[in-house]
Amino acid sequence: MKPSKTHQKQVNIRLDDETLDRLDECRSDLRDQFPNIPTRSDVVRMAIEEFLERRGREGHPPSESSNDR
Repeated sequence: MKPSKTHQKQVNIRLDDETLDRLDECRSDLRDQFPNIPTRSDVVRMAIEEFLERRGREGHPPSESSNDR
């Protein structure tokens, strides 16, 4: 379940052209799974969520203070 937009914070990142191209390929690959093609932000959120879930399953405890960044 996605959190409501009112609970989201904005984060800006810089990506090289190759990574952006790969991100756009993922958007196209996911188009059949959603009513509309997902945005780049949607794909980045999904990737981060998947990474954090895998990290948790592998026994990495969450960092004590992630708000310092």
